[in-house]
Amino acid sequence: MKALVYEKPGRANGSIRELPCPACGDDDVLMKVMACGICKPAESSHDRNGSLLGSYPATPGHEFSGVAAEVGKNVKHVKVGDRITADNAYPCGTCYYCQCGKPEMCENYKCQGHNMQGGFAQYMLCKAKKVYTFSENISFDSACICELINCALSCVKHAELKYGDNVAVIGCGSSGNLIAQMLRNSCAGRVVALDSVRSKLDRIAKCGVETVLVDREDYDKHESVLKEMFPHGLDVIIDAAGDDGPLLERSMKLLSAGGRLVLYSFFYMEPKTFEVNPGLMIRKGLKITSAPLQMYHFGDCVNILEQKKVDSESVISCVYPLEKYFEALDRAMNDSEVLKVVIHPND
Repeated sequence: MKALVYEKPGRANGSIRELPCPACGDDDVLMKVMACGICKPAESSHDRNGSLLGSYPATPGHEFSGVAAEVGKNVKHVKVGDRITADNAYPCGTCYYCQCGKPEMCENYKCQGHNMQGGFAQYMLCKAKKVYTFSENISFDSACICELINCALSCVKHAELKYGDNVAVIGCGSSGNLIAQMLRNSCAGRVVALDSVRSKLDRIAKCGVETVLVDREDYDKHESVLKEMFPHGLDVIIDAAGDDGPLLERSMKLLSAGGRLVLYSFFYMEPKTFEVNPGLMIRKGLKITSAPLQMYHFGDCVNILEQKKVDSESVISCVYPLEKYFEALDRAMNDSEVLKVVIHPND
């Protein structure tokens, strides 16, 4: 089978090559991969200095969907030909955090696309307990977004929404787009999305979300608009941009009393830190929280797609065959108007 392989970190060490097809065990499902999304922070790390979780040689890709090509004899809930996606996370189950019911903090964490074979390959092996089926109402491209929806669900959960809360989402990339859509379909009051790229705002506006354009040369502009829209401040601000410390520092002042700042995105661009005013935090009773990874919610993600709670197609900008992976990665990293780029290994 064809697969993307990094012998070690760095573009010079990556190539599309032939690998043996994985052997399907009794408790496994062999997936013929039909779609696999490019995650910019993860895939750019493989292409540069290496993923934090990476074990090389590595085949990246942790957002995947496809067809069950072979099914182990102990597997009952999946049959050959089923349309499937799978949770990419594999906690060990025996470390301190796993036994405390916090598998997302596993001390021996394994993940397909990092230290296990990922989806930028024609076939991949999944443990049956991690596999979920979906109907023909969902495209393979949409289904590969389940992993991203799973992360967005964690963000909404940790925002601790109360009925009528007014929320701003900073950043309208693929994650920010999905988060804003979920919030609009939640108990939130008004939901507004912010970005400095007009085309990204246009995408989310089509999903019924209010938008505000950010001028990176003059933050006063969007702040004055938000103050007029929400004179008593925002109840929740979610950072789905992850690349602008000063913007976050200033956003704290836009929160209402008791407001929450939710850190969702990894900072994969400088700066890596931002300053916090303790006096402001205490005086207004503000809270900063994060949205860590979560597991065992892929069934919810499939249901969200089946029920059309989000328009996942709105975050997909373009698709490429596996042979053009590096062209696709460069497009994802360098084109500011691109959201999610999807690879078709069996195109």
